[in-house]
Amino acid sequence: MAAPKWKIKGLDEKSSFRKSAVIILRERINTLNRLITRFLINESSESLHTVRISLRRVRYNMELFYRLFDKKKFLKLYNMIENLQDKTGAVRDIHVLKQNILLFEKEDEIIIPDKMNLRIKEKEKLLNDALSLELSSFLNSEELKDFVRILKK
Repeated sequence: MAAPKWKIKGLDEKSSFRKSAVIILRERINTLNRLITRFLINESSESLHTVRISLRRVRYNMELFYRLFDKKKFLKLYNMIENLQDKTGAVRDIHVLKQNILLFEKEDEIIIPDKMNLRIKEKEKLLNDALSLELSSFLNSEELKDFVRILKK
């Protein structure tokens, strides 16, 4: 039987709380970095969805371990994660809007004006481009590098 998807290698019941925090956060951040890289190669709604899930996992795990790390460096990264979560949500919202419009057109035989469809596509491109830039910046940010260094101590 395969290991559960939430299982994190290296954790055991004998590990200290801090050691467990380091293992968990390192795993979550490594996964996030890998998924962001995948998204930047293929900006599909599926890869966006996996990035959004990973951002949530990093953020909520960070909230659990807030007291264990340098507050200033911790909060810088936390705020970046929160910002990325908001931006991925905005891109996801436009994807859902497009899906719903297609559904209305098909099921309810509603004609959506070309001007509206064009505006939605323009907004989607704008948001997607901004998100890609933010995600690239995040991967290369000093805040991320500083926090990863903390996890290696």
